[in-house]
Order: sequence, then structure tokens, then C-alpha cells
Amino acid sequence: MRLLPILCWLSLLSLPLQANDVVLISGGPALRSFEKYKKASHDKYWGNFIDSALTRAEELKKDLKAGDKIVWLVFRPSYVSRTTEDQTDYLKIIGERSAKLGLSPIYFDNKTQLFTLLRRDGSKEKPKICRLEYFGHSNKKCWMFDYSNRVDGGALEPLVVHVDDLEKISGSSFTSDAECVSYGCHSGEEFSQRWRMIVGRPMVGAVGKTDYSDGGMPKLSTGKDGSWVY
Repeated sequence: MRLLPILCWLSLLSLPLQANDVVLISGGPALRSFEKYKKASHDKYWGNFIDSALTRAEELKKDLKAGDKIVWLVFRPSYVSRTTEDQTDYLKIIGERSAKLGLSPIYFDNKTQLFTLLRRDGSKEKPKICRLEYFGHSNKKCWMFDYSNRVDGGALEPLVVHVDDLEKISGSSFTSDAECVSYGCHSGEEFSQRWRMIVGRPMVGAVGKTDYSDGGMPKLSTGKDGSWVY
């Protein structure tokens, strides 16, 4: 009888660890035809939010727990528009670059599709999210997937996630210790706090602007007044 507890304990040790997903989200670039005459011109380079996400994926792969995987969600319409403008097949380039890291982008066209992709129940088919990071345009109230692309400087309803939309993202889709980061401008001035209140997980965000122009991971661009906050 003494062996029974030991055997039960050993059987628990042999069970596979619960696998989770690391989710990276890339918003889209502006069109140069909208931006080139502005004093503060955005997205001279089309791949700001692609290169940063792939840089981060390469970093994260080194520390993934057994069974965990990286899921990369990319806002498709902006890259289709920029492809037409630049006459360069950016979706093909995205696919080729991600394949080198063993990733395959999952495209979404609006926030409804994004919310569906973030809906998880912890099953094998829909693992919970242990980390979420966003790369793209934003202001203090919104993630803006299509900034200055289809609509110059004004993102319409399907193109943003507003703080009032956050109730559509369930905290139960995340692990209890999930970590979240928004690398968009001004996210730390309201969006991060509302995310924590509604989704129930902390999110790091920027006070001030972020700068992707040097390639790789973005940095704060507001000097001594900029900071990363929860």
C-alpha cells in the first residue's frame, strides 16, 4: 500500500507539461503617399513592425519552455496596400523571413478576427497565452493596425483595438502569470492600465513615443521624459 502514493506521484511526473503560446502581433505600415509630405513622416521603411517582431521571436526562442510555441499574428491589409504602392510582394518577403526562424505568419484582416485568434481555452488546439507582445502604431487609447494607410491618420472602427474593445479579450485566455507588452507609442499612458483592469494581466507600455527607425527592437524616442510603465 505504501507504493501506491509513490506510483501516483511518479505517474504525475510523467505527464507532459501544459504547452502555452507566446503571441506576437504586428500591425501594418503607413502608405508613403500619405506620409511623405509630413514633417513627422512615418514608416519610410515598410517592415518596421515585421523586423521587430522577428527580432523578438529569435530572442524568445532561446528561452521557450518545453512545448511552448511562438504564434505570430500579422495585419494583412496594410502590407497588401504597401505592396501595390511599392510594387514589391511584401507578403512573400514576410513568409520567407519567418520561415528562416521556423515561423509561419497567421494573417488577420480586422479586430474581430484578432479577438477570435486570442480566444483560448487551454486545450491542445487552443493553448493559453503565456506572453503577448504588440508591435505597431498606437496612441494612449488604441492599437492602430492601419495608421495612415487606408485612411490618412484616422483609423476607422475595424482597424483599431480601442480600450472600450478590451472586454472582448478574456483574461481566461491567458496563464495566471502571463506577461504582456505594447511597443506602440503612448500605450503606457492609458491602454496598459485599462488592459490590466479589464483583461486582468499586467501590460508594459510606453509613456511617450517609440522609435523603430534603427531596426530591430524599438526604443523610446522622447528623451528623459519617456519611460516604460505598467
